[in-house]
Amino acid sequence: MAPRLGGETDKFGNRYEGAWTIRHALYVLLGSGTSLCVEPGGPLGDGVEFVYRHDHGTEVHQVKRQNRNANSYVASLRDKGVWESLRSHVEAGRAFHYVSVLPARALDELADRARRSDDLVSFETE
Repeated sequence: MAPRLGGETDKFGNRYEGAWTIRHALYVLLGSGTSLCVEPGGPLGDGVEFVYRHDHGTEVHQVKRQNRNANSYVASLRDKGVWESLRSHVEAGRAFHYVSVLPARALDELADRARRSDDLVSFETE
């Protein structure tokens, strides 16, 4: 059965996003974070659910529900502007956290390759 617009999967996705946001609000209350801004305006808020700041820098978080049956999940992220958002935030020196309920194998492999690369040129050539 396909997900209904605004149906159970939408509600689960919103609940998951809310739980992830509350987790970081608790970090601020516990003192390990300095601030949390949900749905910020301007370029800082482009493509992210919230901005979390701590002593070591700024993180932006994007939370999505992955469709388990979607073979083109990574391509759908391009269509939603996630890759462009990621790029602009990383270029600005922010850590970009993409959070999903289910693992995305292609993203995991891409992240692993990025961690093992010496620099951008070696990442792009492999």
